[in-house]
Amino acid sequence: MATAHADVQARRATLTAPGIVLGLGLGGFLDGIVLHQIVQWHNMLSSTERWPVTTLEGMEANMRADGLFHTATWILTVSGLWLLWNALRDDAYGSGRALIGWMLTGWGIFNVVEGLIDHQLLGLHNVHEGSNELAWDLGFLAFGVALIVGGWLLARGDEARRVARV
Repeated sequence: MATAHADVQARRATLTAPGIVLGLGLGGFLDGIVLHQIVQWHNMLSSTERWPVTTLEGMEANMRADGLFHTATWILTVSGLWLLWNALRDDAYGSGRALIGWMLTGWGIFNVVEGLIDHQLLGLHNVHEGSNELAWDLGFLAFGVALIVGGWLLARGDEARRVARV
């Protein structure tokens, strides 16, 4: 009987994928809303010479790119909700604590990928343009790594406690 229970547990859906995808989407929304719109530290293309934020054409291009960025984060968030709905419908294994941990991990993945690709490789923008750009970019990457590690520890620690109780 214990083996049958273990087989069912092994095949049950988890909250890992929904949490990570939700974290990617919501982390992107937070980046776009806070850094692009509220504090206005940068726009999607604000470090490029072709679309400077000092011209009307440049601002239009940056607003369009920001809109496309928000569309992508919206699609990620809706996809994460769809994954979560399916996982819960299939009696997913996990807890709210694990879901939050995986969402933090997803947010951290977003920060690291966006920081490496957009900030460093493509040079589209920096976290805070002006003085100390590299320091801000490195801080953004470090925060992303901290979110990945902290989220993973939160999620895995909760899953380990749940397995020990079964």
